Amino acid sequence: MTASSTPSKPDASRQAESSGLVLVAGGTGFLGSAIVEQLLGHRRVVVLSRGGDRARGRLRERFGPEAVELRTGDVTAPQTLDEALADVDTVVQCVQFPGSPVEAPARGRTFLEVDAAGTRALVDGAVRAGVRKLVYLSGVGADEGSDRAWFRAKGLAERAVRESGLAFSIVRPSWTFGPGDVSLNRFVDLIKAIPFIFPQLGPGTQRINPVFVDDVGRLVRETVVGAAADGQILEIGGREVMTMDEVIRRTADALGRKRSSVHVPLDLVRFGGSILELLPGQILSRDAVDFITASAVADLTALDRIYPSFELRGFDDAIAGYLASR
Repeated sequence: MTASSTPSKPDASRQAESSGLVLVAGGTGFLGSAIVEQLLGHRRVVVLSRGGDRARGRLRERFGPEAVELRTGDVTAPQTLDEALADVDTVVQCVQFPGSPVEAPARGRTFLEVDAAGTRALVDGAVRAGVRKLVYLSGVGADEGSDRAWFRAKGLAERAVRESGLAFSIVRPSWTFGPGDVSLNRFVDLIKAIPFIFPQLGPGTQRINPVFVDDVGRLVRETVVGAAADGQILEIGGREVMTMDEVIRRTADALGRKRSSVHVPLDLVRFGGSILELLPGQILSRDAVDFITASAVADLTALDRIYPSFELRGFDDAIAGYLASR
């Protein structure tokens, strides 16, 4: 092909690449905020949120009044995305629906509607806008053929990203913890509130390799600013594989307290979830019980191959650090 016949990039794509602008969809959430924090100083960052003034207030509180621009848009309302994606070079997609993992179908808060269809809408908008690159925050176990809605939705979203025709990276975190999470912080509160015992849902034998949220943010930053992980799926978790019972024990140790786990039978928890899912408020559901008691062990092979010097913070060290500032 001669130089004169080589197709050129769309004007929007050339402008986006020169701007280096990164849009973080879901950037006011637990994981999204950590990603924004890691990107600041390396790229100009804007956040996509449907939260309006509330989202703007959260950004100002964490990053200061002028550090991050807010663009309003909703991945479940595709018509809101085109303007928000203008001049964007890279999109990081880490949107979660409120109350996740407890779905609320009547309010459009489901994995298939937000994670799968929402990501598809964002991908389509990114292609229209001339975005150069997509980074998608998926999860360990993502599989579009799964009978579990969460795994299936993440797998469908991954396919949309892979088939976009754009440069992409997919990051699959294991069980992620840190300031602001909705799991370990709840455990900390229970350990402080209840003496001697910890009420563990199910047998506590599920295997996970917990990863500190800042480590996930750093990995996303690497995929955004470099090309080493383009076209790759990277799983990330800690170096230690633990049971949930061990997570509770070591968290209690970090708090200077001893707790024995009392295991609530899983069938009883599911029965409770079947009742609670009928009530307003996204308290619990049967599917959420299966979600929070499932194993999730990240395979670090690709991470170590592509980023051999990438350091992962140990669980005990990370817990001690953020509990001290809690």
